[in-house]
Amino acid sequence: MREITCLQRALTSGESAELKVIYPTEEGDPIREYYRLTPQGRLEVYTDSTDDRYSDRKWSFGECYTPEWLAEISCDR
Repeated sequence: MREITCLQRALTSGESAELKVIYPTEEGDPIREYYRLTPQGRLEVYTDSTDDRYSDRKWSFGECYTPEWLAEISCDR
């Protein structure tokens, strides 16, 4: 995936990068995730569940410090 390669390049070069991913729930409601890699090497993950009728309909946040691998692009939240 070209987008993951972009994040990996930013991680190794000490630059920042952002990625937005939209995927449906089983019921078809959209979930939006925003991945932000900071120049300090921290990966921030913002999840927007406001349009998911079967969730808490809130935003959530998670972060990873010095991630080494971005292929699965998921952090503890």
